[in-house]
Amino acid sequence: MSYYSEKEREQSKAEAIRRQYLSRKENKLDELRKLDNKVKAPGRIIACFLGVVGALVMGAGMSLVMVWSDMTMGLALGIPGLLAVLLACPVYRCITGRRKKKYAAAIMRLSDDLMRG
Repeated sequence: MSYYSEKEREQSKAEAIRRQYLSRKENKLDELRKLDNKVKAPGRIIACFLGVVGALVMGAGMSLVMVWSDMTMGLALGIPGLLAVLLACPVYRCITGRRKKKYAAAIMRLSDDLMRG
């Protein structure tokens, strides 16, 4: 290994560390990504929460039926859990659709600016 390649490697590491501390100017693509995330994230979070909670409730109902042979309580828990799981996707689409309408103008403006150059 030569002294020159080691020196180059050290300089590239120093440059990488230096870039982390420079204030980064936000460009339009970063702003577009943030807006896109702002549109999709709330629906994704709520739908995932609804799906997970529904699956846990449905699983509790299934275990009541199979382990303790309690059909009425098991169905009383399992059916609402199943409905919650089934509603997760429509809830995501509804929330995301509303937010798309809200942020459509800003996203279209930014994407047009980026495509024009």
